[in-house]
Amino acid sequence: MKRNFNAVTRFKRQAGLSNIQIMIGVLISALLILGGVGLIKYIDKTKVNNDLSELATLKTETVSYGSRNGGTFSGYTHEVGIGLDFFPRSRVSGAAGSRVVQNQWKGLVTSAPTTINLANDGIAYTYTGVPSGACKDLAQQAGDIAAVITVGGVSVKAVGANPVLATIITQCDAGSDNVTIAYLMTK
Repeated sequence: MKRNFNAVTRFKRQAGLSNIQIMIGVLISALLILGGVGLIKYIDKTKVNNDLSELATLKTETVSYGSRNGGTFSGYTHEVGIGLDFFPRSRVSGAAGSRVVQNQWKGLVTSAPTTINLANDGIAYTYTGVPSGACKDLAQQAGDIAAVITVGGVSVKAVGANPVLATIITQCDAGSDNVTIAYLMTK
């Protein structure tokens, strides 16, 4: 009796995945990873733009408050700023007298009178927990909004000057993803 070996091998099942199936899986995985990275960059850019808009509003509120109070901020407190709606209500939490303001990166925002040229002639808005990449963008782009900018306690923009890019990069990188930026604004 003669056996037909072709008939037997024709019905043999393939085990595992073909090279084509593996390549398709790798391609899909790569596209998902690249899309995720792009989405994260888009979200961070949106947060930076939102913070710049918020800083412009703080500048307007600072000028208005200073004008109403003879150019001095000696009576200003963080609680006063919250009460006058300097900050978006969605970021304010806690009871009156102990309220806190969170930034978009879940760090804190504080404000207090500061000296830029004369005693109590401005308000310092301090943002904590800012990621390094966002720090670089914010410190460079907020130069027209704030009179002075410090990153990690080091001045990166002086009164009447442009932000210093090399110092911004050094200070933002030193803080990793937990940078503190202070924007000093005046009337």
